[in-house]
Amino acid sequence: MALFHRKSKSGQHFIIIFDIGSSSIGGAFARVDSGHAPEVIFSIRHSIPFQEKLNFERFLKSMISTLEEMFLTLQKAGGGIHVDQAFCILASPWYASQTRLVHYNEAAPFLITERGLGKLIQKEIALFRDSKLFENAKNSSTSPEIMESKNIQVKLNGYEVVNPYGKRASELEVALYISMIPANIFSSINQSIIKFWHVPMVHYSSFSFTAFDTIRDIFADESSFLFMDISGEVTDISLASDNVLLESISFPAGKNMLIRSLMKGMHSTITVASSELKLYLEGKSTRDHAKQIEEILNEETSQWKILFEDALTQFASEFPIPRTIFYTADDDVTKWFETAIHEANFSRFTKEDGQFVARSLGNAFLSKFIQVLEPDFQDPFLAIETIFANKLTSLSTK
Repeated sequence: MALFHRKSKSGQHFIIIFDIGSSSIGGAFARVDSGHAPEVIFSIRHSIPFQEKLNFERFLKSMISTLEEMFLTLQKAGGGIHVDQAFCILASPWYASQTRLVHYNEAAPFLITERGLGKLIQKEIALFRDSKLFENAKNSSTSPEIMESKNIQVKLNGYEVVNPYGKRASELEVALYISMIPANIFSSINQSIIKFWHVPMVHYSSFSFTAFDTIRDIFADESSFLFMDISGEVTDISLASDNVLLESISFPAGKNMLIRSLMKGMHSTITVASSELKLYLEGKSTRDHAKQIEEILNEETSQWKILFEDALTQFASEFPIPRTIFYTADDDVTKWFETAIHEANFSRFTKEDGQFVARSLGNAFLSKFIQVLEPDFQDPFLAIETIFANKLTSLSTK
């Protein structure tokens, strides 16, 4: 496929994006141009082999194998073209994260410098390494790596400031998002990338932060919201308040729990269960089959709602629960999980009446902010990541 039959124009750059999820691996080539919407010129997604019973070591090997299969497809599509930058975005369960809120004050106003703020951030990273999130890693044979550290927000004397350097203040507040990845996973991904790609730079980020940053840019009036990523094996929920990504919670339930429940309830194989789920969600099941499937899935959805409300209860012990939920999910199960979200008991977490306001970040909505060369290349996860990568590429080339 001759995707790159002509040289890029002045200001244009070719980038490559790798999306590593819990049930699939996606990849895309994109053309980015400062001042214009990015364009996805090719994308592909490969499923990680389904496991009836999850074993993490086998799961990791399957992920790396699937990643390299996807790389081979991308390599053939690209025809050996040079890309300027690569972006590798990971979803749960491949990383852990934490937002650290830093407060520093002195009696007299002090000068904010890049070096001084950098020292403060490095101190927080060191404290993060000593936190409980690293306890299991310290006891294992592989130590964790810091994947990203993002300065989300800076406040001087209580007011948010975009560029604090050169200003004076007696009180400094910094919201710092840090994510880590086990060293063996990080090394395996890096080695796989090196086998197939020679890029000057690979940017690593978590999907939670990528989605948060994209939502914050698109919905400037929504300073507080929940973001939910419902993937194959895991549901991630992130809470943002006052334009800060405060906390994320994961629980091991997603689309694949529906498939496993059908395999068990109908005594079928994964192929049959996946097909039955697809037909049911498309409204093409026979009446008897639809009734049987609905009874099985209702029980699983009830369990998912319990886990969802438990996560919100944990959030509510420290923070107000926003009413707006943005979410991503595979297109075929989007409506199913949106119904489950709406059925959750919102009044448990707030004095307000009514339901959550759930907004899907699907292809139809994201098409306002991204171009796609072919309809088959539409992928909401890769679209969000391309918008994010375009922003970073534009900033780095100014």
